Amino acid sequence: MSDDIPVSAVSDDSFPMHVFHALGVDPIVYEERIGGAVMVVEKRPADGPITVMTSGASRLVTDSGERVELAVEVVDGQQGAALVALRIVCDDIATHRRVPPMLAPWRNDAPFLTGTAISAIMATPSRWGDAFDEVRNDDGHVVGHVRTLRLLTDREAAAATAEGWDTLRDALGLDALLDVERPDPATS
Repeated sequence: MSDDIPVSAVSDDSFPMHVFHALGVDPIVYEERIGGAVMVVEKRPADGPITVMTSGASRLVTDSGERVELAVEVVDGQQGAALVALRIVCDDIATHRRVPPMLAPWRNDAPFLTGTAISAIMATPSRWGDAFDEVRNDDGHVVGHVRTLRLLTDREAAAATAEGWDTLRDALGLDALLDVERPDPATS
């Protein structure tokens, strides 16, 4: 993504406030920004996994006008994998002016994380429900969403496509999808 990505001049602070307060813990702000414009923060809730989020993706211009921030859940030590996924999706938003489609895996021919079987990204609802997924303004109106990106193996992405996200989630459990170094069931 170039350093001069198109960003909206929207001054609504609903998105940064939502990201700051999400999960009831203060953010750890990463020094590096995606494309020079999108801040990345880490949240470490006591009752859930490490969540790496964008703050500023909602300012990227989209043809639909939809505004989203992104989140990725990982095990400790794999925050770099979350950054890779956030970069891929932010680049797509900036380049193609679209938000990631919900519940439709983006599949790659080969793993995009070195040393892993992760070859797909899928936007899903979060484990936290509407309080995390919906960004509301001061009047309580939904102005956008947080999309949780799941990092999947090709076999998992195929199952999600064929049987749906809920079936995959129920079969494996959300925590089983956190470790990007998990073996690919197709090769295990």
